[in-house]
Amino acid sequence: MDSRSNARPPRVEGGSLRRLFASLVAEALGDTGVCPSPVATAYLVDLLETRLRAPGGGETEPATLAVAWLEARQATGSRRLGGLRRLGDRALFVSGFFGASLGRSVVGGGYYRDMGRSAYGALASALGPGHAESTWPRLFEELADRFPELVEVLAEVSDRAHGTRPEWLLTLYDRYLATGSPRDFARLIRAGCAPPRRGQVQ
Repeated sequence: MDSRSNARPPRVEGGSLRRLFASLVAEALGDTGVCPSPVATAYLVDLLETRLRAPGGGETEPATLAVAWLEARQATGSRRLGGLRRLGDRALFVSGFFGASLGRSVVGGGYYRDMGRSAYGALASALGPGHAESTWPRLFEELADRFPELVEVLAEVSDRAHGTRPEWLLTLYDRYLATGSPRDFARLIRAGCAPPRRGQVQ
């Protein structure tokens, strides 16, 4: 795994940007009712800080998730573990923070969720119970098992970050009309919109 795997799992502390992300994640957890472990919560904060400070985690990423998956599976040792982690992180961040835009992509949100869950699951299995720091296998297993819930948490954070920008609301509204998602309906209501209820969506 990459060098960060040798340290303890992330903690919410430090500068003002990290405190901001910690606050946004806490508010999103309250709104969604999702209750991840403290370590997984801190991991979400760490993911936001890392991805928004340096898109791609500061490294050049493969063009597609499929290529990233293939490269990770063909690698060995720490390169394989690091590749799986970066793939899971990328899928989780994009699914949550830019999920509304995935409806316009060739591959939808379901593809990102499946890839992310698979990457974290493979990482948890590869680390196994014999890993020197037992927190890591449990953390990645939780990220895999609760991937859709954590996507919702990051989506709530994204809503707050984007505010009521018209283009963002239009994207969210279009996705709601296509899917009838109750969560998207609630987001639109909180933003001051009046979308048709699910039974009225054509």
